[in-house]
Amino acid sequence: MRKQLLSALLFAPAFSLAAGSAIITLEMPVGARQLGMGEAGAALADDATAMYYNPAGLAFGPLADEWRVSYPKETKDAPFFTSMTSRSKNGFFAKSELWAGTAEGILKFDGEQWVDYYSVTLQGNAKVRDAVRVYVGTERGLDEYTRQVKKFNDIQNADDESHVVEVKMPWNLVVNDTITAVLYEDRTEKLWVGTPKGLFRFDGKGWKSYESELGTHRITALANQGASLWIGTDDGLFVYRNGQFEQKGKVLPSQKITALVWSENRHELFVAADGAGIARLVPKKSVNDKDRWSLFNEEDGILDVHATDLAVDSSGHIWAAHKGGLSHFTLRKWEQVQFAGNTVNSISVDQRGAIWIATDKGVWKHLPDYATASGRKAELERGAAEEEEGVKRNDEWTHFHSGNGLSSNKVWTVLPQGNDVWFSTSKGMEQYKDADYQLTAFYEKLLPILNIPDLYHLYGGLTIPLNDWGTLGFSVNFVSFGSTVVSGDIDADDLVAYNSSEIVGGISYGTRFPNDWGLGLSVKFFYSDLSSGASTGEEEATTFGYAFDIGMLKKNLIVDKLNFALVLANIGPSVYYVDKTIEDPIPLTWRIGLSYELLSLADYKWIIAADYNREVVYDDDKGDPEPFYIACWKSIVNPEREGDGLTAAKNSLLQGVFNVGTEFIYSNTIALRLGYLYDDTGKRNEVDFGFGFMLSDVLQFDFATIKDVGDHDGVRDGQMRFGMLFKF
Repeated sequence: MRKQLLSALLFAPAFSLAAGSAIITLEMPVGARQLGMGEAGAALADDATAMYYNPAGLAFGPLADEWRVSYPKETKDAPFFTSMTSRSKNGFFAKSELWAGTAEGILKFDGEQWVDYYSVTLQGNAKVRDAVRVYVGTERGLDEYTRQVKKFNDIQNADDESHVVEVKMPWNLVVNDTITAVLYEDRTEKLWVGTPKGLFRFDGKGWKSYESELGTHRITALANQGASLWIGTDDGLFVYRNGQFEQKGKVLPSQKITALVWSENRHELFVAADGAGIARLVPKKSVNDKDRWSLFNEEDGILDVHATDLAVDSSGHIWAAHKGGLSHFTLRKWEQVQFAGNTVNSISVDQRGAIWIATDKGVWKHLPDYATASGRKAELERGAAEEEEGVKRNDEWTHFHSGNGLSSNKVWTVLPQGNDVWFSTSKGMEQYKDADYQLTAFYEKLLPILNIPDLYHLYGGLTIPLNDWGTLGFSVNFVSFGSTVVSGDIDADDLVAYNSSEIVGGISYGTRFPNDWGLGLSVKFFYSDLSSGASTGEEEATTFGYAFDIGMLKKNLIVDKLNFALVLANIGPSVYYVDKTIEDPIPLTWRIGLSYELLSLADYKWIIAADYNREVVYDDDKGDPEPFYIACWKSIVNPEREGDGLTAAKNSLLQGVFNVGTEFIYSNTIALRLGYLYDDTGKRNEVDFGFGFMLSDVLQFDFATIKDVGDHDGVRDGQMRFGMLFKF
């Protein structure tokens, strides 16, 4: 009976397991993305399906928290990246954006890399000059602007221009000075930019200069309050509302504004006036009302009267950066935090309420006790008297420096953006990427040409980043072999139907080592039921057991963006179904992979990948399976096909499966994939096609299908795969 079941279920052309090996689900590849690339994934291993292909992929981003130099630019005395601003991801389908001001203009991060241009699509019969006119917002100097844009796009003549559909407009075409302040206004979706020569605004189509309205003040700070824009300069404070500018704060002892922050909790503006202290403004609410000002100086408890940066946290507390430390306004009083022997450069607050402090000796992350759930409860229970007396708090401090992630200790600016934190350092722009949880699901109907309704394959996986410890993953791989009808052992007319299935559950872990090495381990537990529903008296063909995978991944091998992977999968003891004396090995497999990023531009990304999968099951002279530490090399040295020398090596090589694929991604939104699989043993010669849609930063859908190009039955021809990846 057992042989009848196996011959009915394990289709050699379809699955190509080595003779005698069991637990086919251990070798069922997953993920519509990889399956659209010829089933190559060992060296990619950058999503939740890495638990199948190579658990070492869990050691790297985007699966793991990761430090990286996003834009290398070494400077010593002054920052190249002077300021940063971001567009928050408010909607489910929205994508986050990041702009940075530099000593040479503006750069934008597109999710993959920094770009120095804005793309404009030409409509109808529009020419490059027409697009430039809208972009620069003026007729003055239009000929020179157009010449620069054509040069930037390598448009040399009219024939070149006639083929242009998308024009790249340099960010510094209009604003080509040192950027002193940037602010993205979410409500109006406008980017405000300050320079030593004045204020500029980009509305998504073109630029506007406010030189005629505001003058040529050196812009030092920008803050947003609903429909009002607050502008700090070295010669006064201004507010822009309803198309009009108005100067404020003439009563302040100093008109040199160094920082601004608006407190939405208290509807107050805090202003750092160099040499005078920190001022608080309660703006007037009507025409007949008056602005109310108050000024804090050293007598009120601030560290000094030369604050360089301001931030407001989730509780409405105000934080001020000074060269020697911090001033903290608790809404009752000012407190001081001194940084002895260090210089504080800037301060920012993340969405969880943590304070990020950039200094000359790295970055401190400070989570105040009142920003935690337990701290907020304790604060509500305390009275003002207890606050004055001083109560011990459980504040958290974390120090990031060149010894635990940063490339440089000198940090000028820090900006938390969602799960990421960006650092302007003396080495350039650095990023700490706080990895998302990833949830993936996959489905395929197996062997559609056979039209078996309950023959299908399911997979689900979840990855959980563990900060500096790597990433943990959980996965389930399930195959339903459907219902198989066989004849009884005694009466050939006695037909029996069996439901057959296998399930594999796994726990994976990957961690990173220096020099871009990653190591991963997967422990898998399986249950195989080949005769569920057997009649009374029949012995069920079931088995269960375990296996584990060991994987290695080397990033940037020899050259940048070339990855190498080596995996030994399905290490574990043999299994039996009915007769203990008849054991079958599980499919021990070597998996070798390479991947290389051929192209990485603002709108395009092109990757190629290749895998070689070699099953290394080997029996001894008695027909019993050899242990994995012998089979893993002996099967290679002694292939099943006979031969000597080069013939033996060729025969050994042809016992494996060759996979190669490519992926082309446009604008981080649409992915096109093509792959090829060659399996001489299993008589498979297939081309794979696939595509994917990235909906926002959190959701991705993938599809793939198989086209058989061989001269055999091709039972997988037309097989379709569907996948989903959700990040949260």
